[in-house]
Amino acid sequence: MYISGNNAPAQPHQRPTARTRASRFARTAAPYLAAFAIPFCVLLAAFAMRGIYPFGDVSVMLYDMPVQYAEYFGWLIQVLHGQGNLLYSNAAGLGGGMFSLFTYYLSSPFNLIAFFFTPETVPQLFSVLYLVKIPACAVGCLVLLRGRLLAADAESWREARTAAASAPAGRQALLVLLACAYALTSYVLGYASNIMWLDGVIMAPLAALGAYRLVQRRACGGLFAACACAIVFNWYTGYMVCLLCVLWFFYELARDRSLRGRRLRRCWRFAATMALAVGVGMVVLIPTALSLLGGKGTHAGLASLACNTGLARNPLAVADLFCIGTLPGITTQANLPALTISALVLVGVGMFLANGAIRRRERIAGAAFTLVMATSLVFTPVATIWSGFVPESSYTNRNGFAILLVMTVLAAEGLLALSRLDARQRRGCALLGGGAALASVTGSAAWLYMAKGSLPQAPELMALECGLLAAFTLLVAGGAGMRGIAAGPDGKGASDTEAEQIGGKTGSANLEARATHGKVSPSPARTDSLPHGPQPILRTALCVALVCVFIGEQVFSAQAQLSRCRYTVSGYTDTLTELESFYSQLEGATAGSEAVSDSKGDSDSDESKVNDVSGVGSAAADDADGVSAFARVGNAAPYWGGSKANGPDNMALVLGVSTFDHYSSTQEYRIQQLLHDLGYSKVTPFGTYYMSSNVIADALLGVTDIVDDQPPAAAEPEEAVLRGTWRAYRNELALPLGWGTTGSAHVDRQEGRPLDNQDAMLADAADNDASALSAVDVQECDGDQDARTYTLTPSADGPVYLYTPTAFVNDLYYEGGIVCELRVDGSLVQTIGGRGSCNQVYLGWGRAGQSMQVAIKPLAEQPYELRFEDGTVTNAQSAFWDVPANELMQAGTVDLQILKNQLSRIDSAGFALTAYENGRITATFNAAQDETLVISQPYEDGWTATVNGKPVEVQAAYDGLMGIPVQTGDNVVELRYLTPGLIPGAVVGIASVTLFAVWRIAARRRSMSHDGE
Repeated sequence: MYISGNNAPAQPHQRPTARTRASRFARTAAPYLAAFAIPFCVLLAAFAMRGIYPFGDVSVMLYDMPVQYAEYFGWLIQVLHGQGNLLYSNAAGLGGGMFSLFTYYLSSPFNLIAFFFTPETVPQLFSVLYLVKIPACAVGCLVLLRGRLLAADAESWREARTAAASAPAGRQALLVLLACAYALTSYVLGYASNIMWLDGVIMAPLAALGAYRLVQRRACGGLFAACACAIVFNWYTGYMVCLLCVLWFFYELARDRSLRGRRLRRCWRFAATMALAVGVGMVVLIPTALSLLGGKGTHAGLASLACNTGLARNPLAVADLFCIGTLPGITTQANLPALTISALVLVGVGMFLANGAIRRRERIAGAAFTLVMATSLVFTPVATIWSGFVPESSYTNRNGFAILLVMTVLAAEGLLALSRLDARQRRGCALLGGGAALASVTGSAAWLYMAKGSLPQAPELMALECGLLAAFTLLVAGGAGMRGIAAGPDGKGASDTEAEQIGGKTGSANLEARATHGKVSPSPARTDSLPHGPQPILRTALCVALVCVFIGEQVFSAQAQLSRCRYTVSGYTDTLTELESFYSQLEGATAGSEAVSDSKGDSDSDESKVNDVSGVGSAAADDADGVSAFARVGNAAPYWGGSKANGPDNMALVLGVSTFDHYSSTQEYRIQQLLHDLGYSKVTPFGTYYMSSNVIADALLGVTDIVDDQPPAAAEPEEAVLRGTWRAYRNELALPLGWGTTGSAHVDRQEGRPLDNQDAMLADAADNDASALSAVDVQECDGDQDARTYTLTPSADGPVYLYTPTAFVNDLYYEGGIVCELRVDGSLVQTIGGRGSCNQVYLGWGRAGQSMQVAIKPLAEQPYELRFEDGTVTNAQSAFWDVPANELMQAGTVDLQILKNQLSRIDSAGFALTAYENGRITATFNAAQDETLVISQPYEDGWTATVNGKPVEVQAAYDGLMGIPVQTGDNVVELRYLTPGLIPGAVVGIASVTLFAVWRIAARRRSMSHDGE
């Protein structure tokens, strides 16, 4: 029933006037507008203080944003404008399915804003998304707080809105502040570089309210919609939201004593609702799961819980994580999760536990719920469960938003329940709760200082946190200690019935009232819950002071979290524009023209002679229909954000160019393993990359252009210059996208021996056992204490390559190896051992009998634990300094003449592309004999093929590429890609929505028939 502005119930027969409707809308909308506006303004202030766009050239991009999300969003913009394919991209590394990447990173409805931007303006887009999604987190939290605490007894959403709007303004203002505190946590700002996670932060409160409503009112529509949307918007955090809902459901069951004998029925209803909500999410879950089983998900499962059974941190150190200004350490070694939240919430949690107005059963349930949530901060296996049974490789405690939501709700209940005590009790409860929060933080800091001799935070930040805790405690205690706050009829406190409506409880008294009167109407709006009585000026001053302290705290915290922003908006735009211009030149060069530069130098030089390898099967010629030959670029140049050795890049995804570089958790595992075994990159969650030319594998994989700062072997310089000494070279040895072999299309590759693996793959493709490798004599030199130095003497002329398997061990911290400088004859060739530089390195042109001096120097002391891929544990000392020379490094020379002869035996002249599109390849192939046509595109289960119109099976050639059986003569080959599981997932999703609708319609009809009787 509507409560009018003068607190008198409106007559049932009276229709609301326009003024009444406007007033009702204002009371409903104003808190939500405030919840959106406060974080929005706080962010604007933080942006202005840090010079972040639109107040400067600094980009809001942090951590993974510049090397992952910027390019993902650039690709999404192209898809939204019809310039890309949502299911597949030929530029995702060597090519790959994109739907799982979309559902993990980009499926948020907020991302539709990207339609109004261009790939060059993605940094500006991120600022807009921050200013929209973070305030939306506050709005979502406020929906929960108002529905859970101000409209506990409402039996419909309409009643809930009316009851919440009728609550005193002070209560609403307090809930707005707490909702803003949830939205401005360090989780939201510190982990917002994974901006897709914010959808989980937004949806979690709505799902929690749905769980509460199901327990109290048997209503399941809200839970169903919230969980289904959470999964579709981002399945990763959607999984966490669903897990939180399970815990929240049992928490609400434990609180409510009135459900005796009906708990089992609630459980069945909850299980059915959640099952159907997950069923809706199958439209993304099935195809994504099938994709991840071939990628990062290969390491998921119950076995992951045994990865680390120790404590993540001492329980006594947990309270210190909430200190203001604490910046999250995104690496597992830093082990510093993003948990900073307003001191007002910490004080409120203390008051919840100390508040005698809240039943003991409910306080125990709240404390138990908080402890269960906090176990993930202490026990690594629990955190692994929250992260989907995949051990966290960075961004520890990714479920932090769920922990902070529970704390926010308990704090709100604890603060609102003060009104149910008399003045002296309120003051005592506030001081006790706030003092407990202060004691926890200071005690944790003291323990850390005694145990480690230092604090993770600066002392001034710890002092500021203690000051904030004390200030909020005193402000709440001072205001709560005034007489006349929401007093009940006796002048001491609210009546029991009022208290239960205010505090969000549905005890037996309310159940009896509903049984007697049908339903409980919202009580008339009462006096403000903030200090109010004979001292209005002091009361107002305390309210203003509390709000000012809160806003100041949030602005300081927000700008501190954004202090690490260093990338520029203009830098990204300029680099992308530069690369677009550069690659357009390569596209022109590969569209049928010959190499545009003849700068071989002295015609008598050995290198010039071996570079003259025309006629081997070059990809430079057009096919018969005029379609340009396939182009693939090996780009060793650093990307825009810093050193490429720190990890791969995704700019080629936006540029639409096939390269090796791709940084995604959803990349196909088989291509990662193949490229690792061929010496390009390392199998890590961070994708694949190209750091150095690799003459044998480059030829087999069709690398037509190489971008390097030194001439690669068997390559001619092109006109295109990227920057400085980085320029493009034309690889005349490159095979086309498709080539035929009568070999087995399979090689038993050896771990840690890429030179041998390349040679074996070449021999199988040529169906000839001749080896293109020549030995290199390796002798270690003594005397250098800072580096290991060697003399390398080739036995034949040719390019010399080096690989250091023990330096590339899989360390638990950075997924890289032992970071070193690699120098040849005193000149730096490459940094190796980073997560983007565990590769086979081209040392230069070698001559038989002429030695070259090689030095490998670690950049810093690295005592951290290291782990080989077979699980053997070691350390930097053992893996680098203590191993013999023949184990630390492998070296070899490639005989280009033998390589040329082997390539000429591969059937490639009859292959001609007729179409090369995202998810579709068509070609003609004149096979010299019955053989396997190898397409140097990554094998994935979604590919289907036809040869001359007849379906054929796509095989996994060389355990990573596509192989198609063909017969002698002309063959018309067509390959198409469809995301595996997409159609079954859509069917299950539609069926789930249908079943839920039928269930609820049938239930409603039964209810109406019972009411009619």
